[in-house]
Amino acid sequence: MRVLLEAPILTRSGYGEHSRLVYKALKDIEGLDIFVNPLNWGNTSWILDAEENIIQDITKYQSYAEISKSNNTNQEYNYQIHVGIPNEFEKKAEYSVCVTAGIETDRVSPAWIVKTHQGINKIIVPSEHAKLGFVQTKYEVSNERKQTKTVIGCNCPVEVVPYPVKHFEKEALDIDFKTNFNFLTVALLGARKNIENSIKWFVEEFRENEDVGLILKTSRAGSSVIDRKHTKQYITMEVAKQGPRKCKIYLIHGDLTESELHSLYTHSKVKAYVSSTHGEGYGLPIFEAAYSGLPVIATDWSGHLDFLTGNIRENNKEKEKKLFARVSYDLKEIEKQVVWENILIEGSKWAYPKEASFKSQLQKVYKNYGMYKKWAQTLQKTVLRTHSPDIINNKLKEALGIEPEIPEVIDWMQSQQEIETL
Repeated sequence: MRVLLEAPILTRSGYGEHSRLVYKALKDIEGLDIFVNPLNWGNTSWILDAEENIIQDITKYQSYAEISKSNNTNQEYNYQIHVGIPNEFEKKAEYSVCVTAGIETDRVSPAWIVKTHQGINKIIVPSEHAKLGFVQTKYEVSNERKQTKTVIGCNCPVEVVPYPVKHFEKEALDIDFKTNFNFLTVALLGARKNIENSIKWFVEEFRENEDVGLILKTSRAGSSVIDRKHTKQYITMEVAKQGPRKCKIYLIHGDLTESELHSLYTHSKVKAYVSSTHGEGYGLPIFEAAYSGLPVIATDWSGHLDFLTGNIRENNKEKEKKLFARVSYDLKEIEKQVVWENILIEGSKWAYPKEASFKSQLQKVYKNYGMYKKWAQTLQKTVLRTHSPDIINNKLKEALGIEPEIPEVIDWMQSQQEIETL
């Protein structure tokens, strides 16, 4: 069976991470001839140490594309997987799957719904929030010629497959945090992550506390020197707005290896992860913090709720509980300036965390750290068990639903060489 994977597989992004998970699942299925078309993802940088198998399957795709072009023929595939946003999907196989993070708001764009009527046979998303964005969205379509109106919704099944946990050896980080109690945020700068309010509310709450810090692992788009300059200027400006303070703000910019990032989550002076996000399709850094055993403070809405719940014993009874410091919110329409054609649509809603609740949770975690750390350790055990690589890999393979015939698979590159020899 010839399979086409179109994905930003070489990028340092959430979608790049998702792409590599899909690729691993495909490699575990016997009988597949895999072709990889590496896509860009915004302005994010590319990894330089990709697996040799990935490079080989990219080269195979490129060779097939060149031969097809020279012969004026179409590339033919039995199965297609597109990793990214649905409006960029184009059907290129008998059966097509779109793997997407979905959207952070309460509904998806009309263009995404239309694509489920134009060749997407299945959608795979990482969270229940992302799934609801598809299955609950409906739009009225008018036919002026026939003078009729039709309501359309998602026209294909939507399955949830989350991310797996990762395991890394701890590294000693060459970073000197002068404060002993630090909150950590890992996020790109942008309206959705709401970093400006995180800075403002943190400073207002801990202005006179010289032993508390906020660590921002952030950038605008990548790790370049220019991006670092612009990121530092922006953060410096936001901090300066808050006036005199004794609490500290730290900026970490540039690429960290996954081992270095996970070592940041477990650093002895990093005490909690904090997010004032408007919404998450999944929330990969929050997930990484949770399975690293770090207490989490976050908006009580959207994709990250899937993995922030565990079982805890209270009053001699076992019960399911949200094991994080929940920031209350108002669900309101997104601002006009963040509307993004075919992605973040006008009229859609996301969460606006409440200032008083955010500040209150910062103080609660700081003053009653033992309880929140205990919650975090309980949650960590749950997530390590339920999101193990083997469990998630099997779920992904099942969701993909590929059942190839098992006759001997002829290597595509070898077959082309044989044809040329003849």
